[in-house]
Amino acid sequence: MIKTRTEALRTLGLGPNASQEKIKMAYKDLVKRCHPDVTGSDDATLYNKIVEAYQFLCADAGQRPLTHSKVVGRTTSRYSSSNADYAAFQKKMEKQKKRKAQEFEQKQKDLSAMYEKQEADYKRAMEAIDAIRAARAIQSMIWANGLGKDNEDKKE
Repeated sequence: MIKTRTEALRTLGLGPNASQEKIKMAYKDLVKRCHPDVTGSDDATLYNKIVEAYQFLCADAGQRPLTHSKVVGRTTSRYSSSNADYAAFQKKMEKQKKRKAQEFEQKQKDLSAMYEKQEADYKRAMEAIDAIRAARAIQSMIWANGLGKDNEDKKE
């Protein structure tokens, strides 16, 4: 098991100041040359050590390693996203879903409040119109009985 960066770099045949590009290129080259299917050997320890060194360096640099097959004997297993990556993705999606639900509820409340305000304004306007109509009807009845005209004559 690889424990230090220098040990991993030595496994890939690189010096201590190797860049990520050089590490990636050396890894690809070594994997092509040392794969058990290419060498015809049943011993996959060298190939597995190269893969382990590359994974260590990628984890050390905070990068995601290339997708590859790790050979154990003659069986292969595919590495891809880990369960932690999936759990983090699910957690992120849940947060986003909750945030969108909260935004939607807030918009619904805002629309509801706006609708209630419009209804109240409409009701007040209709009451005012009804009051004006009632006042005009009373004024018409007063004038029809001749009471309003007498008052106007007396003022003059």
